[in-house]
Amino acid sequence: MSVMEQTPTAGSGPAFSSELPPERGAGARRRALVSGVCVGAAGVVSTGVLYLLIRHQQSLGRSAAALAMSSMHMQNVHKFWSFPLLQASGLTGLVFAYLSVVLGLQQSARALPQLRLSYRQIDRLHRQISLLVIVLVVVHVVATACDAMGDSVKTVLIPWQWANQGWPQAVVGYTFGVVAMYVLFIVAPTFYVRRRIGTGRWRFLHRFVLLFYVLSVGHTLILGLDVSHYGWIRPVIWLAQIPLLALFVRRLMLPLRGSRRFSPARRRALAWTRYALTALSCAGILAALVIVVTGNAALVTNV
Repeated sequence: MSVMEQTPTAGSGPAFSSELPPERGAGARRRALVSGVCVGAAGVVSTGVLYLLIRHQQSLGRSAAALAMSSMHMQNVHKFWSFPLLQASGLTGLVFAYLSVVLGLQQSARALPQLRLSYRQIDRLHRQISLLVIVLVVVHVVATACDAMGDSVKTVLIPWQWANQGWPQAVVGYTFGVVAMYVLFIVAPTFYVRRRIGTGRWRFLHRFVLLFYVLSVGHTLILGLDVSHYGWIRPVIWLAQIPLLALFVRRLMLPLRGSRRFSPARRRALAWTRYALTALSCAGILAALVIVVTGNAALVTNV
């Protein structure tokens, strides 16, 4: 029997948060409220501080966008008020999405002892940070639609729109962002109807959150003017994917729950799929290291 077909060991904990009985009582509500307020405050403060910093730099004509598009005279912050907001919400949204994915990988496996969080705490933080990411994505989309750079509701809601407006280099970046938005809005709320649609279907759909994250990283690398302006951000983004990929590999190598109920053919197919994903993730770790060490962090060119 391969390591991917073994049954869970005693004390390994539930594989998915949906298997935990719900917390009840005033104490549980109080803990959820305190945690939610802290998560919300972290999102507001981090986005607000970053917005003020970018807005100040833009008012002086020294922000990444103002320097990259000097002919637009973006120091007129009354006209270009939404640009610092879309940048701030996009960057903080990516950071919190990263944290959400880390916690999600801890939910679906035995949590790292260094994390020092119970399954209930991980579950609660994961859900609350995920809701914060949705809010930040909404802010990012609205701010983008309101900017004075030629965007509109159409360009932020419909893929490939910039192909018809004279900016073909940005088509892929915009499309990544639009598709990522729809993936998030469709997949994230399924947690709240998982018992109605069945936990099996919910688990399958919830895995597509990883697609949202991958597309968001690509969107940031292509369209993020701050990312291209400050030379240290790109290497940090590449290096940050290494622990995420390592956690994903760890998750893949853990026993597959309920595999004894599967047919031998399905067990073999799942095992080979997990082996293939493990190999791809290890290759991704190596690629990220090579990209940073060789100084090719700008492998994905910015428009």
